[in-house]
Amino acid sequence: MLDVGQGDAILIRTPQKTILIDASEGSADVIDKLKAIGVASLDLVVATHPHADHIGGMDDVVNALPIKLFIDNGLPHTTKTYSGLMADLQTRGVTYRAAVAGTVFNLDLGAKLEVMFPTGSPLTGTRSDLNANSVVTRLTYGSDCFLFTGDAEEPTEQALVSRGLTPCGVLKVAHHGSEYSSTQAFLNAVQPKIALISVGTGNTYGHPGPATVSRLEAMGAKVYRTDLLGTVSVTSSGSGVTVLSGAAAVAAPAPRPPPTLTTGPKPTAAAVTTRALPAGSACPFLSTSSSSEVFHEAGCGQSERSDPAGRVCYESREKAVAAGKRPAGCCDP
Repeated sequence: MLDVGQGDAILIRTPQKTILIDASEGSADVIDKLKAIGVASLDLVVATHPHADHIGGMDDVVNALPIKLFIDNGLPHTTKTYSGLMADLQTRGVTYRAAVAGTVFNLDLGAKLEVMFPTGSPLTGTRSDLNANSVVTRLTYGSDCFLFTGDAEEPTEQALVSRGLTPCGVLKVAHHGSEYSSTQAFLNAVQPKIALISVGTGNTYGHPGPATVSRLEAMGAKVYRTDLLGTVSVTSSGSGVTVLSGAAAVAAPAPRPPPTLTTGPKPTAAAVTTRALPAGSACPFLSTSSSSEVFHEAGCGQSERSDPAGRVCYESREKAVAAGKRPAGCCDP
């Protein structure tokens, strides 16, 4: 949960996928925050709804990073922010779809992101139809669950509960903790243990509402707020989560792919060669020595500084992994 002031910007990273939910306002410099933590591309971008505190920085993201798929709630808005974003998506050739409940994005390691709302029949006549039709998604990995709610309000929560909403340990609290969301019936269904609130310091809306915070705490949820803690990261092992905030959260490493487990015979000595690597040599992956536990790409700065005579060459990433090596964190080969 990036510290973007009075707005939302949620980053999800698995070993092989990167997903962004919302991009706050342009003044929040979301793209700079993403680049600072090593995000170079996005597999999926979710705009929960077309209010400026959720999509104001999205055009910067669209124009700066490759994006495979962009989804939103399918409800157009009359603002220049929204129309400009739609034009940028078309210009950049980004695939667009309207989010519909039941859509599942299978990530890696068995993790999945499911669209919970909207259902295809928009809520109308609410206090704010754009808020009430926010895209709500649920991320699951093992026994861990994260629910992302945009600016969903009470009608949204009622619709979710009526469709059989089940408990979810980590809740991104809707609408910056406003009094229009986080009803008791909704919280009873979700049973959150961790509540994340993205909110600006001293905002004029009075967010988060004291009654909302009280309801969350009464449920036994630990509340984490960006106005008090800065950026917050929640790391899942599949059977429990770890929470970091502030500078520690920003410095948290991206998840790395685990070593591939093989059941066949171990590679023989013929699978690798130890030799000097002259310029232009076709050796795409290598360890800096036979005792090193990691491997690099040949162009990695660390590998180029190593002794050529001691390098171990692998003709493919798969052979490096099969030899028991893991990817080096400095270059993520």
